[in-house]
Amino acid sequence: MVTKTGDTFITEVYKGPIQLSVTKTNGKITAVGLVQAQATGGRQVAFTYLQDYAVKANGSNFGNLSGATYTTIAFKKALDSALSKF
Repeated sequence: MVTKTGDTFITEVYKGPIQLSVTKTNGKITAVGLVQAQATGGRQVAFTYLQDYAVKANGSNFGNLSGATYTTIAFKKALDSALSKF
């Protein structure tokens, strides 16, 4: 099991920072942690779904979460940043 932390990204519209840690076991994502994760307008509830999507997709190849497009985009950038550390 190895965990890496990526860079911080700011959502384009809501200006919330997002920074993630990713844990891999045997080459598969087993957990995505929220180091920093802020969003406005109730969009912070999106993070739980996005974490689950990332684990199931074993990366950032999943669709945007309806109603949280900019949050999803920043989440994917933060996820890719953490994955690039492996």
